[in-house]
Amino acid sequence: MGKEKLTKDKASILYAAIMWVLALVCIYPFIMMVLISFRNQGDVYLPLFSRARMTFANYMQVLRTRYFGNWYWNTFRTVTVSIFFRLIVTIPASYAFSRMRFRGGALILSILVATMMVPTEATMVSRYLYFKKLGILNSSLSIVLPEIAEVFYLVLLIEFFRAIPEELIEAAKMDGASHITIMGRIFVPLSGPAIATAILFSFINIWNNFVDPFLFINNTSKQLLTPALKFFQSSGGANIPMQLAGASLSVVPIIVLFVFTQKFFVAGIASSGIKG
Repeated sequence: MGKEKLTKDKASILYAAIMWVLALVCIYPFIMMVLISFRNQGDVYLPLFSRARMTFANYMQVLRTRYFGNWYWNTFRTVTVSIFFRLIVTIPASYAFSRMRFRGGALILSILVATMMVPTEATMVSRYLYFKKLGILNSSLSIVLPEIAEVFYLVLLIEFFRAIPEELIEAAKMDGASHITIMGRIFVPLSGPAIATAILFSFINIWNNFVDPFLFINNTSKQLLTPALKFFQSSGGANIPMQLAGASLSVVPIIVLFVFTQKFFVAGIASSGIKG
């Protein structure tokens, strides 16, 4: 028993050491971005932890940019609306595919899952022409509409819904509950971790979306934050610290959201069976 415990302790220490190394490798670019964002332009290429002069001028210049507030608000509004309608569509669809039996359900789900194999870049031209015909180019609708029906989140919630005990549904049906009641009073409350995971993933993906707003929105004041960071390069030349200051400010909402949803996020990942 003593040898087995010692072996397990060594394995745990080795595992923790590997996780720490991987965590530091992942967080190093973020630390680099933040530290360089406080430097003067002439100190960019000094060693990262050297005694370079620190300044808040880059952040003040970013915040004084004419449309920076518009970009932040446009992005936050687009993300919020997209997530709201995504949940309105995805939760009932996930319940239907996981708990209701209807003709062609398996085939429809297979077709939806197959669309995940189509690269986004392959549909850019067709989407542009389609949005132009609809008259929604240069508006947030061109970003919101494609985000509403994202198959990944459908599959995520289906897997979680299937794990809910069948006995709860049978008991609810014996009490005369309809599918809408069962979904709203049983599935949604029990699916907090999975829904929180879907919200966090959705927020990160839509907030960091570069290609779609860059392609479909041409008006500077209507642009979203991530593609709008290129304007710092246009107006500031090769002012790398200013660009990194803008990038640092852009990740603040993601960090705040992750801090408040971390517990639900970990529980949702563990229960849904997603592997990293």
